[in-house]
Amino acid sequence: MVVTRPCAVARYLNAPLLAERESYLRFLATQGRSRTKLRDAAGYMIHVVEQLKLKNLRAFSVSELRGAAHAWSRRNGTFVPKTNYGRAAFLRYARGWLRFHGKLIESRKWYEPLDNRVELYRRYLHVELGFAPRTIDSRTWDLNRFLSWLCDDGTPLKAVTVADVERYLDFLSAQGWKQRTISSAADHLKVFFRFAGRKRWSAHGIGDGVFGPKNASIVRISSCERGPHWSDVRRLIDCAGGANANDYRARAVLLLLSAYALRTSEICRLLVSDVNFNERILTIRRSKSRITQRFPLNWASTVALRRYLVKGRPNSAHPNLFLTLREPYVPIQQASVYNITRTRINKLGINSVNKGAHAIRHSCANRLLRTGTPVPKVASLLGHMSSQYIGTYIQHSIAELQTVADFSLRELWNFKRPSRNTLRESV
Repeated sequence: MVVTRPCAVARYLNAPLLAERESYLRFLATQGRSRTKLRDAAGYMIHVVEQLKLKNLRAFSVSELRGAAHAWSRRNGTFVPKTNYGRAAFLRYARGWLRFHGKLIESRKWYEPLDNRVELYRRYLHVELGFAPRTIDSRTWDLNRFLSWLCDDGTPLKAVTVADVERYLDFLSAQGWKQRTISSAADHLKVFFRFAGRKRWSAHGIGDGVFGPKNASIVRISSCERGPHWSDVRRLIDCAGGANANDYRARAVLLLLSAYALRTSEICRLLVSDVNFNERILTIRRSKSRITQRFPLNWASTVALRRYLVKGRPNSAHPNLFLTLREPYVPIQQASVYNITRTRINKLGINSVNKGAHAIRHSCANRLLRTGTPVPKVASLLGHMSSQYIGTYIQHSIAELQTVADFSLRELWNFKRPSRNTLRESV
């Protein structure tokens, strides 16, 4: 039993639905929750049962639980929470408990297919085009939104024309979408309608006739690029020099990002077995090209990874290299990697359009290209199968373009076309 005080034990045993509450606590224990978290869960589940006046479990919607959490946070009594923490915890444990017993009515996720056509399209993106899961989810969201708009407009997919797609793009603009986002939505619809045409769900040629707004390039100034300057990357790494688990993990992540230009998903998928200290080899499985590469471990990355594994990484059975710092210890998500870079970029006041791990990937590629590294070698380091995508990473600064602007054209201005007689004499 997670509670020990006699009054707490009596309240815990006398509250309704004891068996259901204990089964959920056992589930949380198997997930690695600490004793403190289990005690919090036991207390909040009693609040949930009392607030909802439950004698038997029944289905609840999320909106009902939100109303109950709001009413509980403003209950009459000696204790009224001054912040939203109690209300959020009430709602979190209520949803988790009811979801565990299958009594939570949830709306469908934004990336879940609306019908069989979307499911087949997802399979096409995964199997034939080889897109990453997050890319497939993003394109599913765009397609679900478009199909919902068609349903509200009363237009079947079989009767959709290019004009209907243009009306949809105008609708997105009226909703306040930015030009770059609308352009991406148009590109996603082009791919879908090519697939839909082959499946005879829609007329042929719609994908070729969709032209969204031009994808506006990011406005740059001399001191602001998509990735930080290489000297600022070094500052980022030096900023994570503390003697705590957070800095140990952050320094290892930043060094891997700067040395091997990894994507965020590739950092999250790294395993402990991918780091071979004996042979000084790092194995990387690329997310998009799905190739496996082996790189030599440099000295700085080796030291940082050893320190993280010995002093910073929690004891866990998970094979992933980078784990969360709080229980339950699970592999980090992409948001955690983003926070590692964003918080330090903001702290140091570094100018960069992007502030996530992809910004350092851009910085690494730019540095190699500016120092004269051949493009095929840069493409290989980035994990690309071809060199045609390297142009995205070439970001010229104002100082570099100045050499082109200062090119003197005086000799060309004084150029005189030779006469016919001169040409005959030369011949």
